[in-house]
Amino acid sequence: MGLLGRIQSFEMPDNEGELMELSEIASVRLEEGGVMIKYLLFQLDREGQAKAIVRGVNYQSYREGLEEQIVQAAEQELRDSSFLDQGGGFEVAGGGSITLNPYYETITLFGASQSYGVEQDREAVAKMLEVAYPEHKVSWFSPDEPKSEDAEPEEKSSEES
Repeated sequence: MGLLGRIQSFEMPDNEGELMELSEIASVRLEEGGVMIKYLLFQLDREGQAKAIVRGVNYQSYREGLEEQIVQAAEQELRDSSFLDQGGGFEVAGGGSITLNPYYETITLFGASQSYGVEQDREAVAKMLEVAYPEHKVSWFSPDEPKSEDAEPEEKSSEES
């Protein structure tokens, strides 16, 4: 089974000949069954319309090239949905890591993508995850470096916003 199939199966919209709506593309799609997830944020664009989407896979130390696998799976998903064929484009806008604890129903975002850096607005990604996982409490660590060696990264919660 390919990476996209492991991330989550999805129904292709039956809109042959029609321009697909960006709202038909899932905002968040994470590979099931893991607690440590590497994710990337993608910015989609077509004819002046824009949408951000998050795609992620389980982090395993033996899996190399995770970020490129995420990009390839997202590109295949967008090709399969005809988004790219209809003049759409995408770019990677950063990423990081997620811990997803199903027992305590928590999600924490932290870190940065080794290849693409940190997304510009981590709070926006947290809000996307809140919508996709409404039963979970979502929090994040600022990707900024601590100001001194003794400083701890500041943990934030979307409930504080």
